[in-house]
Amino acid sequence: MEIITLVENLVYKANLKAEHGLSFLIKTGDCKILFDTGQTGIVLENAKLMGEDLKDVDFIILSHGHYDHTGGLEKILEVNKTAKIIMKKNALQQKYSSSTGHIREIGFKLRNKYKNYPNEFLFLEEDYILNENIKVITEISEYTDFEKVEQNLFVKDSDNYVVDKFQDELFLIIEKDKKLNIITGCSHNGIINILKSAMNKTRIYNINLALGGMHLSGIKLNEKFLQEKNNEKIKKTIEELKKINIDKIYTNHCTGIDGFIKLKNAMGNKIFYSYTGSKIRI
Repeated sequence: MEIITLVENLVYKANLKAEHGLSFLIKTGDCKILFDTGQTGIVLENAKLMGEDLKDVDFIILSHGHYDHTGGLEKILEVNKTAKIIMKKNALQQKYSSSTGHIREIGFKLRNKYKNYPNEFLFLEEDYILNENIKVITEISEYTDFEKVEQNLFVKDSDNYVVDKFQDELFLIIEKDKKLNIITGCSHNGIINILKSAMNKTRIYNINLALGGMHLSGIKLNEKFLQEKNNEKIKKTIEELKKINIDKIYTNHCTGIDGFIKLKNAMGNKIFYSYTGSKIRI
C-alpha cells in the first residue's frame, strides 16, 4: 500500500506545485482513494507529473468543508465521473474565517452545485466501511481539555456567525498487521482526540502511522495571549503523543513549520514532514 502526497504547502521537487492545501492519494490492492483535493486543480497537474491517473479513483474522501481541502474537487469531477464522494452533511455549511482581520468565506464552493455531477455523493451520519481493513470514522470524541476549536473559524447560522465546532470533520483508518494507520486533514477537533477515538473505536492500541495536519501553527497568531495559548497546546499535544504507542508521525500543512520543529525536537526520529511529492509505503 502506498500513500502519495499530491498537494501540500511545500514542495522540493522540480515541476511539482505547492499550495496552501492538502491531498493524499492512497493506493491499495483493492481500490484508489483520494483523501482531500487541495485548493485548486494543481492536484491533477501534480498527479500527472508523478505518473498517477485520477480518472480511476474509486473514492474521494473530504475530511471537512474548508476550501483548501475541497477546492480541487471541481476539476477532478471533470475527468472522473464515477468516484463516490464521501463527506459529512455539515461540510456543506457556509464557513468563514476572521484570521486576516475581516470575515471571509472559506467553505466548500460546490455546496450548491454538487447535484450537477453524475458522481454519487455519500453524506455520512455514521462510520463507513470501504473494505474490511479501511474505514471512515465520523465521530471524534473529546478526551482532552486543551484541543479546543479556534475562535477565528465560524459557520453561518441564519444571519449570525457562530464558532465552528467542526461537526463535519472525519478521518480515515487503515488496519494492517494488527496496527492502525490514521489519516486526517486538519485535526480541528484535536489530533489526540482523533487518535484516541480511533483506538477506542477499533480496540487496537498500536499505531503504525499518523498522517496529516495537526493545526498547531501559531505563525498568524499576532496577539500574545493567543500565541502563548497555542504554545501550551503544542506542549500538551507532545506530552500526550509520547504516551501513545505510535511508530511514525508524518505531518504537514496546518501543523506549521513552527509546530513541526517543536514536534521534531521533542520526538526525534518518529517525526517526518510529508511535503508535496512524498511517498509512504505501509
